[in-house]
Amino acid sequence: MKKRLAIIGASTGQLPLCQKAHEMGLETFCFAWPKGAICKDYVDHFIPISIFEMDEIVCHCRKYGIDGVVSNASETTALVVSYVAEKLGKVCVPYETFLSIQDKVFVRCKTNAIPGLTPVKYEVGSYDIISSFPKPYVMKPIRGAAKRGVNFVDNTVVDLVIPDDLKDAVFMAEEYVVGKEYSVEAISYNGKHEVIQITEKIGSGAPHFVELEHHQPATLLISVENKIKLLIPQILSAISFTNGASHTEIKIDDNENLYLIEVNPRGGGDYISNILVGLSTDCDYLKQMILVALDMYEPIVVHNTAYAGVYFLSAYTDRLLPYFDIPKEEWMVMRERTGKELTFSCSNYDRNGFILYSSNKKIIL
Repeated sequence: MKKRLAIIGASTGQLPLCQKAHEMGLETFCFAWPKGAICKDYVDHFIPISIFEMDEIVCHCRKYGIDGVVSNASETTALVVSYVAEKLGKVCVPYETFLSIQDKVFVRCKTNAIPGLTPVKYEVGSYDIISSFPKPYVMKPIRGAAKRGVNFVDNTVVDLVIPDDLKDAVFMAEEYVVGKEYSVEAISYNGKHEVIQITEKIGSGAPHFVELEHHQPATLLISVENKIKLLIPQILSAISFTNGASHTEIKIDDNENLYLIEVNPRGGGDYISNILVGLSTDCDYLKQMILVALDMYEPIVVHNTAYAGVYFLSAYTDRLLPYFDIPKEEWMVMRERTGKELTFSCSNYDRNGFILYSSNKKIIL
């Protein structure tokens, strides 16, 4: 009898997961609101229900005899996965633990004292009250993703960009860390953690730190790579992240000090987990996520097999425009442009296109 997999959400981010589950020969049940549900044609059963009707999803899963619950690249759907899977007694991060991990203050408290990890000073308050914290600092909502509401504050900053829906949120001010940005893509199973890939990230810098490029594998000294592989499992254990994919953002300075920026309890967005890891390694990352959810995961050894990355088009990266007009080159995996005007992004949602690549060398555009 086929294993039965529940997939939470039916937007673009879940499509590769649906396709992978089909490839694995699983019987798939997708739960999502029907409007814009592009995944409904790629699963065996589409159940048109809002993902926020979590108890109703639990009832459906019990009726269908679901063996595992999964989603990817979205914290919203990952939270639902946690709730539903826990109610069903399936492999997951417990719901209350997941809520705690989403709290950036909780993560700081649990990780700042880890030996070898350089602590980051912070203060908590509302966005218009924090004023005594030493400048420069980065202000961010204690819950959220995709750089929404993130601002750089120094003596020259006059206006902050705060989305209306975040103006009543709790914020934290963190000391501004100078260093190169990376993310660490990992898989966890019953509290044991494996680093799958390290992504080198290029951003816009202050004031909003929008991500402009991702490259795999990251160019790192062996000593730094080993330090990352040592510390990431300790970070994930400290916050009680036990099962599934994670996307941990870090900075490394010129003295090889490692700073934790934040832990995202889901696979990386921006094509990182859905496409790039599969292009740059011999790890079928999506398959491993599904195997964790089904309680069938076995440890793997991962090797880098190619270079892969993504460039995002915006007003910050108008140099990319010619690459959308030329014939598609061999290294181009996918490219897409939206709209005619280029925007100065304030978050990772504000972009005008992308170019995905895979090659035997890092592609510099």
